[in-house]
Amino acid sequence: MLTTLSATLEELIGIQKQLLDFAEQKRVVLIERKVDELNGLVKEEAKLVKQLNQAENEREQLAAELRQEHPDLTFSEFVAQLPDEIMKKRLQTQIGTLQELLGELQAKNKINERLLIDSMSFVQHMIDQVTKTKQQNFNYQSPMGQPTSQTGNRGFFDTKA
Repeated sequence: MLTTLSATLEELIGIQKQLLDFAEQKRVVLIERKVDELNGLVKEEAKLVKQLNQAENEREQLAAELRQEHPDLTFSEFVAQLPDEIMKKRLQTQIGTLQELLGELQAKNKINERLLIDSMSFVQHMIDQVTKTKQQNFNYQSPMGQPTSQTGNRGFFDTKA
């Protein structure tokens, strides 16, 4: 069972690394505003996420079996008390690697989310600029809304000393 768990963790590590690569590719595509490439990356990423879910379900099932055998131990405690030093080190390393990869992936996804929000904001701004009504006067108008006559109000430089 421990070798199966180790193999599952190794599979999770591989998928997480692929997801990190996709996150980096998405960052580049978002910066360059290549929507078609982004769509392709998202489709491929969805396949990886499906694989990740399957591997995670398998890992959860194996962890549940271990909990039934050792109900009073957490997984870390279970690994720490393993008599096989090689397996103990392997599992500890895999868990640490998965935690690091997950942190990196979350950071990259947060950056990509910000880039996506900024891109959408830019697009919305451009749409607003294009669809804005053309009833703007580019000359100065009185804040009261009434055009002022030149004789009624003198400007600052037109006053007598």
